Amino acid sequence: MRKICSSELVRNPVHLGGPGHTVAVHKTCVANRKPGNQQGRPVAAKWVFGATDLGTGAFFMETVYQRDTAYMEPVIRCTIIPGTKIWNDQWVAYNNLQNLGYIHQTVNHSVHYVDPVAGVHTYNIKARWSACKASFKRCYEVSRELLQLYLDEYMWRVRHPRPDTFDAIDAAIAQQYPV
Repeated sequence: MRKICSSELVRNPVHLGGPGHTVAVHKTCVANRKPGNQQGRPVAAKWVFGATDLGTGAFFMETVYQRDTAYMEPVIRCTIIPGTKIWNDQWVAYNNLQNLGYIHQTVNHSVHYVDPVAGVHTYNIKARWSACKASFKRCYEVSRELLQLYLDEYMWRVRHPRPDTFDAIDAAIAQQYPV
């Protein structure tokens, strides 16, 4: 079923923002064993990048293998429409966004959670991370190799909430496997 959700997301990709829109972007670490945890061997961190449109609530999440500018910029350009105002923390991989046609504003989290002058914050995407990670806990174990499929399932379920979930997955199956 997760593959069905992934296939539908590939067929209908999300494009966030546009002129007059604000999109918050952020990365988070998932599938990481905390330091000092003695339950088995250390596990390398898995990073996920995401963005949410503050006006529409639309969002996307994608596993990333590197968190540098060369890797992050193409992901942003594929999913966020130029002319969008992008809010984020001061991660160095985002420093060139102004040159790519975005209006770039940051918040320094070591000083403020919300920039007192511009009102920049990342609360929306962090709330989305929290809800997504909570859905993972309900799954008991999320395989590191299948992390993107779990993210796709979460995004698909948010786009197709109850009571329409069954009809939506039925339609997605029929589209992918026509009779």
